[in-house]
Amino acid sequence: MNEQPNNEEILEAAKNNKMRGMEYENRVGTKSNIFGFLVTLIIGTILGLVEYLVRKTFNFALLVLLFSAGAAQMLYEGIKIKSVWQIVLGSIEALLAIIFAIAFIGQVIS
Repeated sequence: MNEQPNNEEILEAAKNNKMRGMEYENRVGTKSNIFGFLVTLIIGTILGLVEYLVRKTFNFALLVLLFSAGAAQMLYEGIKIKSVWQIVLGSIEALLAIIFAIAFIGQVIS
């Protein structure tokens, strides 16, 4: 009794394997985005500290870039997957980006 799998079973198995691969790619993509943002945050913090220690000034444009990138990422993902905590966190980051943008403009004008 040697049963051969029919075409539908083969197609379903292939579809399941493809979906598992896509889930893995999505997880890796999300993790790489978070990793990239963390590296940017660390480098930006180091550069900001160096500027503050050497020149005794601080460039708020760096914070605007960091928080606006984080806000865009969190809000986009939060809205797409309907995650309330990501939407809240992204909104907080957007608010901070706006505050630092205002501080930067004030620093440039004065």
